[in-house]
Amino acid sequence: MAGRNKHTWTIEEDAKLIEALLELHVSGKYGGANNGFKPDYLKAVQQLLDVSLPKSCLKAEPHIKSRMKTWKNHFNIVHDMVYGTNTSGFGWDIDKCCVTADAEVWDEYIKIHKGVARFREKPFPQFDNLCKIFGKINIQY
Repeated sequence: MAGRNKHTWTIEEDAKLIEALLELHVSGKYGGANNGFKPDYLKAVQQLLDVSLPKSCLKAEPHIKSRMKTWKNHFNIVHDMVYGTNTSGFGWDIDKCCVTADAEVWDEYIKIHKGVARFREKPFPQFDNLCKIFGKINIQY
């Protein structure tokens, strides 16, 4: 049955997941950043979420693993737009947590790159923390 384990993440769950990832990243026990997380990091994240969100029933697989895959994909798209060498005209609005560009820049980029249109109007509040977690801390506002 498709979608049986599908979970719609709440703002609070996203925030707690970021907190857990930052905690693991800072501890250094589970890797993180440029070297990636060690294979058992998902269970450690689940344990932290079990404490901070005891009623959530979030599991390492499929929930946390799926969210991490989605975030990594979104992060790479946004990071490439904002900091990529071939993406002139894009910026980052720290207050609105979103990618900025003139309409013409967006229109041309969307024609070539699938999956980026969602970031034209939608904030990505996790981006700054994901820069730390995924090891790309070259933020310059």
